[in-house]
Parts: sequence; C-alpha cells; structure tokens
Amino acid sequence: MPETTSQYLGLFPELEAQKSGLPFWLFYLLLSIVLLLLVINFLQNKNLRQKISFTLAGPRRRLNRLRIEVQLRREIEKKEELLRELGKLAMSKIIRLPEEEDSLSEIRLLEEEIYHLQSLWHETYRKLEMLKLEKRRALNENSNEKALNLPVLDEQIKNLENEKKLLEDKIITINEQINHYYLSIGRTVNKYRPDYEDLAFLYFQVDKAEKAINDLETKLKSY
Repeated sequence: MPETTSQYLGLFPELEAQKSGLPFWLFYLLLSIVLLLLVINFLQNKNLRQKISFTLAGPRRRLNRLRIEVQLRREIEKKEELLRELGKLAMSKIIRLPEEEDSLSEIRLLEEEIYHLQSLWHETYRKLEMLKLEKRRALNENSNEKALNLPVLDEQIKNLENEKKLLEDKIITINEQINHYYLSIGRTVNKYRPDYEDLAFLYFQVDKAEKAINDLETKLKSY
C-alpha cells in the first residue's frame, strides 16, 4: 500500500502540467482520489497512527505530570505542617514521649534564646528609630554643626540596621530549628496516636493528606 500511495503521489507533477488542458471537475476528482488513498493508507498503518498519537499526546502528558507533581509537593508540605501542629499541641498537653525528651529539651533552650534575641531586637529597633529621628531634625535645621554630624549619624544608622538584620536572621534560623523538632515530635505522636480528644481532628487531617499523597503517587506511576 505505501508503494501504491507513492505512485499516486507521483501524479501531482503530471496533474500540474496538464491542469490547463483538463476540466476542473476531472482535476479535482483525481486529486480527491489521491487524498482518499492517503487517508486509507493512514488508517491501515497502525504504527504511523501510534507515532502521531504519541507525538500529539506528549506535551499534554508532560503538562499533566507537572500538575500532579505540584499537587504532590503541596500535599507533602500540608502533611508536614499538620504534623508540626500536632507536635506543638502534644507538647502543650504535656504528653509524655520518652523518645522525644531530647527534642523537648532542645525546644525549651531554643525558645529561651529566641526570647533573648527578641529583647535585643526591640532595643536595637528603638535606638535605630531615635537616630533616624535625630537625622531628620538635623536635615531640617540650617546648622553647620548639625550638618557636620550627619556622616556620623549615617554610620551609626547603618551599623544598627546591620545589627537588626543579623538578629532577624538568627531568629528565623532558630525558628526553623524549632519547627524541625516539632515535626519530629508530631511524627512520633502520629505514630503512637495517644487518645486525646484535642488531637483527634489533626489525626483525621493527617490521614486525609496521606491518602491524597498516595493517590497522587499512584497517578505519577502511570506517566
């Protein structure tokens, strides 16, 4: 059949050459026959149909896979956040978890450090605002003495802003460490599931997120 199709395709030059000498209806009839043979060949060629179908489906499959991967990441993040909340709530209920005693001790130490850093941050912020106010006043006054003091104020403001930023970075880092410990505690609580009414709803939400994760992972395997 491919050979027959090639033979019919070879009619095109002759048709073009004789176009001026043929009736239009005969020309279009022959052209329709050639196109019909091409369609028949396509329908009979299973490999060709599969290749074209796969080529057209490729971008759509990649898009669907990407969408599922995004959903999967969101569900994993959601589950981890639920486990952290579970850890915080379990800690507030003073649930005994022998294997997490070290984590509980670390959390208490880190929280004390954050409290100290926050006190330093507020003091630094207060000093910074006072210097900025002093600079605004100096700019509004036409005084040579005040003008000479501006570079000193700028340097002090810059140093305090750097100090404030450093304190903020330390607080963020410590909070991340605390969240890591809460996640660990939450996983342990979810593993043993102590019977507390206040924790029951979080258990339900964790199970729901876990089911969504399993379903999405199953879908990914089909791609």
